[in-house]
Amino acid sequence: MLLPHRPLIGYLVAAILITTCAEGFSQDVVLHVDAQQRLKSVSPWLTGACIEDVNHEIYGGIYSQMIFGESFQEPGDVSPLQGFSGYGGQWQLTTGGVLVGSPGDGPKLICDGPSIHRGEVSVEVRFADDREGNGGLLVATNHAKVGADNFAGYEISLDSRNDRLVVGRHDRNFELLAHQPVSVPTNQWCRLRVQLKEDHFVVFVNGERIAEVHDPNPLPTGNVGLRQWHKATEYRDLKIINGEKEQTVEFTRRDTSLEVSGMWDALSAPTAVGNFDLVSTDPFIGNQSQRVSFVQGSGYVGIANRGLNRRGMHFRKSKPYEARLWLRTAKATEIMVSLEDSERNACLAETTLTTGPSQEWQVHDFEITPDGETEQGRFVVRLTQPGQVEVGYAFLQPGSWGRYQELPVRRDVVEGLMDQGITVLRYGGSMVDNPPNYRWKNMIGPRDFRQPYDGHWYDFSTNGWGIIDFLNLCDATGFQGVPCFSIDESPQDMVDFLEYANGSENSSWGAKRVADGHASAYGIRYLQLGNEESVDQAYWERFEPIARALWNRDPNLILIVGDFQYDEPILDLYSISGAAGGIHSLKTHQQILQLARELGTEVWFDVHMWTDGPEPTNSMNAFFTFVDALEKLADGAAHRVVVFEFNANNHRHRRALSNAEMIGRIMRDGRVPMALSANCLQPDGQNDNGWDQGLLFLNQSKVWLQPPGYVTQMISEAYQPWLLKSNATATNGNDPPDTLDIVATGNEKTDTVVIQLVNRSAHSQTVSLHIDGMNPQNQAAEIVSLAASLDAGNTARNPGSVRPETTQVPLQHPECSANVELKPFSFTTISVK
Repeated sequence: MLLPHRPLIGYLVAAILITTCAEGFSQDVVLHVDAQQRLKSVSPWLTGACIEDVNHEIYGGIYSQMIFGESFQEPGDVSPLQGFSGYGGQWQLTTGGVLVGSPGDGPKLICDGPSIHRGEVSVEVRFADDREGNGGLLVATNHAKVGADNFAGYEISLDSRNDRLVVGRHDRNFELLAHQPVSVPTNQWCRLRVQLKEDHFVVFVNGERIAEVHDPNPLPTGNVGLRQWHKATEYRDLKIINGEKEQTVEFTRRDTSLEVSGMWDALSAPTAVGNFDLVSTDPFIGNQSQRVSFVQGSGYVGIANRGLNRRGMHFRKSKPYEARLWLRTAKATEIMVSLEDSERNACLAETTLTTGPSQEWQVHDFEITPDGETEQGRFVVRLTQPGQVEVGYAFLQPGSWGRYQELPVRRDVVEGLMDQGITVLRYGGSMVDNPPNYRWKNMIGPRDFRQPYDGHWYDFSTNGWGIIDFLNLCDATGFQGVPCFSIDESPQDMVDFLEYANGSENSSWGAKRVADGHASAYGIRYLQLGNEESVDQAYWERFEPIARALWNRDPNLILIVGDFQYDEPILDLYSISGAAGGIHSLKTHQQILQLARELGTEVWFDVHMWTDGPEPTNSMNAFFTFVDALEKLADGAAHRVVVFEFNANNHRHRRALSNAEMIGRIMRDGRVPMALSANCLQPDGQNDNGWDQGLLFLNQSKVWLQPPGYVTQMISEAYQPWLLKSNATATNGNDPPDTLDIVATGNEKTDTVVIQLVNRSAHSQTVSLHIDGMNPQNQAAEIVSLAASLDAGNTARNPGSVRPETTQVPLQHPECSANVELKPFSFTTISVK
């Protein structure tokens, strides 16, 4: 039986968990709820979400900026080789014909052809040292984009540090298929060879057969590639046998004279000849800008942007779009700007700008309205006669019709979050762990002048949407906002932020807030320092001066420690194991609590957990022992524990059940004021980093919820402020099994009772419900149920495949009872009024 962290007194509310028995048949359950016995308050902030720019939640997601690659910081094609396409990292071809790939999070170099079904691929690989990481071949590669797991294919790599072969399967995720020992000496060439058979492949190293790999769900035929993980790797002598044809792939330098920033495409027609250069001399912002030259011929030369990873822009007919371009020309030049349907090669709107002559950058703001509609739109900047222009920054967003309250956010996405029932939103996560780039002072002022930076998740991140924009969003929607800051911010900078956010218009930083467009103070109550930190002496040395400076200014400000995850129960406060942050003692936690007590303030600790479902995880089961441990250490210090990230690496129904059960446990415990699920949202098809766990999905034209998002919605809509006394028993006399989780809640007037039930069994379950202490006015109870197979989810083509169904069951009067059947693998709310 899965019990809370400690037994509750006699009348244990819904902590009794019930399910089907091992033989596979269901047990009837009798549930008694006392509407007048209120046990604990239930926080309204248990239906929150964490948003950060992982898998383009912000830049390419909620941010209204439709152009991806706005400031041209992405390099051109990183491949130095003709016939290859590069996705991340840096690649160099030496004069000796050796290809060198830089370390990184899985940079890839993919051969443009041929696609190989059966045959053989081999390459010689060499490592200069035995640092951690690996490098080698990719086969059956498709859908490659920048990002560690943003492709489909098989990885066959060598690891010189651990002398082993690594075989993995990627399908926008990573699945380890094999680890096999093999000698991989440093500074020596090793021949890595893969034989592709009809239903499996065989791997050889230096002629020795090392592994035979069978995949029960094989990937389709694809191309050959090279990839390394966190380790510089050298390659030479790539050979491909496709069917009966053997080919040695020559590493030939490509023509690099046409340089176009990585998220843009070069255009020219019909006879125009153009040059494209990335110029680093006096760029508008960052490290480079884009130069376009029309050299000779007739027609046009230009550049086009199709949005995030070229998925296309959605243009709506007769709806205005707002645009801004920063341009520089030495001579007076006409620039044609258009919105186009890239599928039909049709122009939907165009306007002409005149710029120059000037050595300075000039801004052009304009409105442009398409006369047609497409989801495969592109934004195009053209020269229609010989000349030259440098483009430093490009911005395109829907007019006020497509944005929420004029903010730089997509209206449909924000309304989707509101419909989901989000009550609290945290901005931050691993994106803050990126010193020295992630700093709040880089996120204010005009967004086109905010410096781009090397982000944690994306190398060319934008500050166009940051902490201040997040606060504006929360202010407009009524979400309780919790911004997260780098623990490496300086104490003075954090004091400046507090003045910016909460200070009067007469204060120095308050005046800057007013100048940035927000006249009233934000009234910040919560502020987090760091994310998933090792809460040790090093953390204390950074936390203490910031906390002391902030609390001396505002003792009512609640600071939140960016703690991590605990996978084993804490039995000894000074000797713990299973901490994801690697700590072995809660000594630093005790120091932080002592500081809060000294200054008469309150401190919270953010702990994350895994809820991939459907079974409870170690971190779920260990969580409340951490809450207990802090109570023992507190010595009177005001403190709370919160959960700012339920993580799962999937967005399927299995996760929905796990999220619902953990929120139920938190309700029963009563000590945790906030619970949030990551990730808040996710652009469809974007799983660059493995965190395939968005609650709300979106593409360029619509949004839809995944099953865990519907759990948030159901709990939010059914919210009642009090935990009620309840008792559940199995009718056959057996102890209740552990796959049915029950929580009963109600209101002050005792005229509403809501029961939440998670049935993570593969069998249905009948619950006989009896409510004491209320006289229901309705003749029926409302049943909302979310049920599906464990791996079910929603797609753009079928966004409603998994969604709640609402039904009613008759109530028996006057005893106020009903019989409810719970579907297999279901989350259900029963509302009686």
